[in-house]
Amino acid sequence: MPTNTNAGSTANGAARPTILDLAAACGVSPATVSNALADKPNVKASTREMVRRKAAEMGYHASATARGLRLGRSWSIGLVVGDIANPFVPEVVRGVEDVVWRARKNLILCNTDFQADKKTAYVRSLLDKNIEGLIVLSQVLSPSDMRLVEAADVPLVTVNRGTPGYTSDYVGIDNHAGVRMAMDYLVGLGHRRIGFIKGLPSSNSALDRFAAYTEAVERHGLDSDPSLVMPGDYDMESGDSGARAIMASAIPPTAIVAANDQMALGALGALHELGLRVPDDVSVVGFDNIQLAAHPLLNLTTINHPKRETGDAAARLLLQRILGKMVDPPRSVVLKPSLIVRGSSGPPKPAPAPKRKKSATAKNKSDQ
Repeated sequence: MPTNTNAGSTANGAARPTILDLAAACGVSPATVSNALADKPNVKASTREMVRRKAAEMGYHASATARGLRLGRSWSIGLVVGDIANPFVPEVVRGVEDVVWRARKNLILCNTDFQADKKTAYVRSLLDKNIEGLIVLSQVLSPSDMRLVEAADVPLVTVNRGTPGYTSDYVGIDNHAGVRMAMDYLVGLGHRRIGFIKGLPSSNSALDRFAAYTEAVERHGLDSDPSLVMPGDYDMESGDSGARAIMASAIPPTAIVAANDQMALGALGALHELGLRVPDDVSVVGFDNIQLAAHPLLNLTTINHPKRETGDAAARLLLQRILGKMVDPPRSVVLKPSLIVRGSSGPPKPAPAPKRKKSATAKNKSDQ
């Protein structure tokens, strides 16, 4: 007995009925079944009704994969992320998914763990699945990856990081404006010595945020001590170690700005273990406004990155390319950040008043 390679299985383990099974049950050809289910006019109304009734009885559903192979389409969008566990990522994914779902397309999510070989394997796999478009979040495609995407003629949108040497539609945030807001706010509170924990050196957004910090230090005439700046890699551990190193400087700062919220949370933990009060001893400001930042035990002041809107904008750009509604050169959508003030920031403690020396006259009187 020949094996039907189109057969699947149902929840109870039984073979899923195929178009051949339905055609045999109706006593018509598979082509007639296909035309009847597609509501084509070349099928008699009675036949169409019979096929639909029998399909419902048998639990038959047309294979989208098979239809896609016939038409050369997948109705699928690929989304490649670096770390799905990063609290920043899910809201962006939701923004993409909302738009893709309304367009009645499938979303295929791939997590690379920021591993180059894994990223390339996923890009190849997505292109093999004949995806209609690709979104890459907070990662840079290699030249070989880009050649694959260009050869497949698949529309691409990059989010937060562009690919050097290549142009594609891009969605990001004004990183300079965000850090500038944080610095101006802290200076307005009276802070003059402000530390900074940097992000990944391979990230354009991290470089932009650090550049905005150095510009603010110069513009406000703040202390530019190199010991106030520490490297980070966007995780809590680097925020912890960065804050400890900064607070170990000869003159500790009265405020710390972290290039993302995860590092800011790490800094909060380190300051707590060092016996320092936030914001009484040190103010802390993050960047991204992840959901955890609003927790009452953390109450983190931060720069809001409109994450869901970022995913929404990326998906809309991609669909416009797919539908041919946008044929102009690649576009950049830069979203505006905003400052969210919470309880982790406040004015610096007043410097202790210097002890005044007693005058000679006062000293003589005290000796009498």
